[in-house]
Amino acid sequence: MAACTVAIPVFNQRDFIAQTVRSALDQEIADLEVLVVDNASSDDTGNIVRGIAAGNARVHYVRHPANIGMARNFSACISLAKGEYVQILCADDALEPGCTAALADALTRHPECVLAACGRILADESLRPIRTARARRRREVAPGRVLLRECFVYANRIGEPSAVMFRRDAAARGFHPDYRQAVDLEMWIHLLSRGAAVLLPDALCRIRQHAAQTSHENVRSGKVVEDKRRLFQDYGVALSPELTIAEKMIWDGRMAVTVCRTRKAGHEVRPEGVAEVFFPRLFSRLTYPVASVLWRLFGRDT
Repeated sequence: MAACTVAIPVFNQRDFIAQTVRSALDQEIADLEVLVVDNASSDDTGNIVRGIAAGNARVHYVRHPANIGMARNFSACISLAKGEYVQILCADDALEPGCTAALADALTRHPECVLAACGRILADESLRPIRTARARRRREVAPGRVLLRECFVYANRIGEPSAVMFRRDAAARGFHPDYRQAVDLEMWIHLLSRGAAVLLPDALCRIRQHAAQTSHENVRSGKVVEDKRRLFQDYGVALSPELTIAEKMIWDGRMAVTVCRTRKAGHEVRPEGVAEVFFPRLFSRLTYPVASVLWRLFGRDT
């Protein structure tokens, strides 16, 4: 099996980082590097990691002198990794036993695949399970173009970075620095344009859900809407000839709900100014008004 790097990008996560690093060290894989890339934390994160690294040669700690942003820090994880396979483990998440070995084995068995993804346990701040999410109920090798379309239309079906391992060479471009919320989704789409994916139904990592996550601020600041607009420009226009009318309407509907969420959070977005949809006239006259009513009634994220 190829060498693996579990790379942990971190910024001010002193409450969680020790548990995260130890979950990586508990992975039963022979050639394993645990790489922690600190984005200039101002809390005790660095001291905690240095303490762990002092007793384990598999842990490598790197610190940036200044904050370079999340996407660039994720990219630094790729460029600094020594393993042929890379798994980005978010600093507030944790791996279940056997996670890294299962993903690495999947990539080894399927050389046509550029990434492998497992199911994940969405958990509370104490890592108590809330629900399980997975891309497929059964193990499947999904053609890249098929899964690419699915991720664009229906959102990030593959999952959070902690649930994904990819070939370092395929991801050499790095994470796109212009994205804030959809930085992982854009990378998965980029990778899927280069090859297939192997999807495992087993829930092999835990994803914390808590109020301090940047996703909440990204909604309030309008960055989620901006990322979706950018995603449409970067991929939607080229995908348009392949998509069905129903798929295009699903994209427009999801965009409308995102605009509703953003407006409710206090950031002003003019629905009539959103051009990154497939049916712009219908969007402002029907799709958004209907989504706005449904959002007030049910208030569910999409």
